[in-house]
Amino acid sequence: MSAADDNPAVSVKSMRIRRKPSRRLFLVAAVIVALIAAGAVWLHARAGRVSTNDARIAADVIAVSSEAAGRIVQLDVKAGDQVKRGQLLVSIEPRDAQYSLAEIDANIANLRAQRAQLLAQQSLVRNTVGNQAGVSSATVDSAQADYLTRQAELTVARAAFQRTEILYGKGLVAKSRFEEDQARLRAAEQTAVRARAAISGAKAGAEVTQTGLQQVQVIAEQIAGVDAQIDALAARREQQRLDLGRRQIAAAFNGVIDQTVVDAGEYVSPGSRILLYHDPHSVWVDVNVKETEFRKLRVGAPAKVKVDAYPGRTFAARVQRLGGAATSQFALLPNPNPSGNFTKVTQRLPVRLAIIQQQNLLRPGMMAEVTIDATD
Repeated sequence: MSAADDNPAVSVKSMRIRRKPSRRLFLVAAVIVALIAAGAVWLHARAGRVSTNDARIAADVIAVSSEAAGRIVQLDVKAGDQVKRGQLLVSIEPRDAQYSLAEIDANIANLRAQRAQLLAQQSLVRNTVGNQAGVSSATVDSAQADYLTRQAELTVARAAFQRTEILYGKGLVAKSRFEEDQARLRAAEQTAVRARAAISGAKAGAEVTQTGLQQVQVIAEQIAGVDAQIDALAARREQQRLDLGRRQIAAAFNGVIDQTVVDAGEYVSPGSRILLYHDPHSVWVDVNVKETEFRKLRVGAPAKVKVDAYPGRTFAARVQRLGGAATSQFALLPNPNPSGNFTKVTQRLPVRLAIIQQQNLLRPGMMAEVTIDATD
């Protein structure tokens, strides 16, 4: 029996020495396994997500421009002001437009007075011509009937004179009878001539009546011309009224003023930019994603947005739209590569994320970091 076997203390100490290496190995192995598991989780998460720090908060920033020429007489808003829909933003000098509108109104009133005068004249001529038309027709008929009667009397007088002339030549009637029938014939001829002249006079009167009817038509055409002028002035008046309305520029929606470009007192022309504003409740995130990761994205995929302005705060978002072309396609200076030297560069495609505004914290232009879940 050895000394170690005889000494229990030495035996226990030896066992402790042999156990220490096994515990260390177990801890090392556990740490390695944990690291491997964490790495696998990290790699899986990384493979299932698309992340980028090239993101910006965006919104529809509306540029308000002038539609009329004039001097700005009122501009009561400045950058940062909250505006309500219908609130007056800018007022442009309205007096020139007001004077033009008053002139057009005066011209329209003058033309309407002329139209009323022509209508009265037309009514008078129509009534006069209408009465004359009935009288002229009756006069013509009467003259024609009288002419027929006189023609019949002339025929009788001529036949009587011819018989008397024959008898007078034979000496069967006295000279006085001959002269009497001759005078009667001449009187009948004169009467027939006057009856024919009466017909011509009646027809001339009828022609005058027809001329009056033509005058009524001429007046009607004059009235139509005046109506056309009134319509043209009415169109000009509406255009001038629109120009007057364009000199009062109101907010189209609730928003925030981003920038004012001009000051009160400056002269603006049609198309001149006056101010910019946007709806703070309608914002989104624009992201440029590498084309190698674009295939992982789907519309509706959830995402998380971190804004540099608010560290530690995360905003929930969702993919709203995937771009249809790479951003390089919209470059102002395209690169056609005429030299033939080619370096492959990974392109980026635009992606839009819908995000819910929170207390108006998100402002257009803010930088953001985005992580999109591509495994959902």
